[in-house]
Amino acid sequence: MSWIIPVRDGTAWIRDAVASALADSGDTDEVLVIDDGSTVPVATHLEPDPRLRVLRTDRNGIVRALEWGRHHARGRYLARLDADDVTLPGRIEAQIDRLESDPRLAVVGGGAELFSEAGASPGQGMLEYVAWINGLTHPELGLFVDAPLFHPAVLMRADSIQAVGGYRDGDFPEDYDLWLRLWSGGYGLAAVPTKVVRIRDHGERLTRRDPRYRREAFEDLKRITLSNSLLRSPKRVAVWCGPRFGKPWIRWLKSRGHEVVVAIDLHAGGSRVGVPVIAPDELKTTDCDLLLVAVGRRGARELIRDSIRQIRPEWVEGMNWWAVR
Repeated sequence: MSWIIPVRDGTAWIRDAVASALADSGDTDEVLVIDDGSTVPVATHLEPDPRLRVLRTDRNGIVRALEWGRHHARGRYLARLDADDVTLPGRIEAQIDRLESDPRLAVVGGGAELFSEAGASPGQGMLEYVAWINGLTHPELGLFVDAPLFHPAVLMRADSIQAVGGYRDGDFPEDYDLWLRLWSGGYGLAAVPTKVVRIRDHGERLTRRDPRYRREAFEDLKRITLSNSLLRSPKRVAVWCGPRFGKPWIRWLKSRGHEVVVAIDLHAGGSRVGVPVIAPDELKTTDCDLLLVAVGRRGARELIRDSIRQIRPEWVEGMNWWAVR
């Protein structure tokens, strides 16, 4: 098993990250720290250990650092950790057990604890994101809502990652892109029902300051994947939506040649982008190939899920309907 920990100038926290990885490793495991051109070499801040290897590169960025680590990793499994986070004891054993229980699985994640430095409070958006992932029992069902796995919390099969071409460099979040391509390739995503990592929230996290992690980039990846999978051929689609987020989805579906048969909203009546708006109960008699739920209001998705169970109990989430927001 190989840990991959990319870092650039992360000397304030790298010792804790590496120590936690070593503490959850066996004698034959390895911890690879990819020093992505730090001003002061990271190796000077780390205690020697026979399981630790530091690979120093030019300032090539996170994706190339990850790929460099993957290229040099010797393990059958790849464990990710960020230099500012800390893994929790027992993580690897639990994740290996889960991977080995199902040969279809390529990635297994887990829950997270969010923390900040003394005197600081985690951002509300990050708190909500962590709570959402911690509450997911089946990450694949959240795949078109947001990235359903914490990148520094995953254990991956090395051969599965290789089969889909590894990490891609581009104007998009590299982890979400990888999860989508794995799912599209027929691989499974799962998570253990425990917290496996402590994530440090601070202003310098890439997810806060790098434009590749902007919301529009997630939406683009999501729609590209839908176009190549669930919506590859023309479909009759129903969209459960409010006016704000529903209209862009309806317009996009129409532009791709799909027929949007109805929009479902508590405020029924009239039309939305030329599509009749019906009440949820009318979904009982709606004939469609697929239902997309594009409602982003906090707590609404759970209420809609319960409504669908009552109105169309024969429908299966992840087959007949998907949440896309």
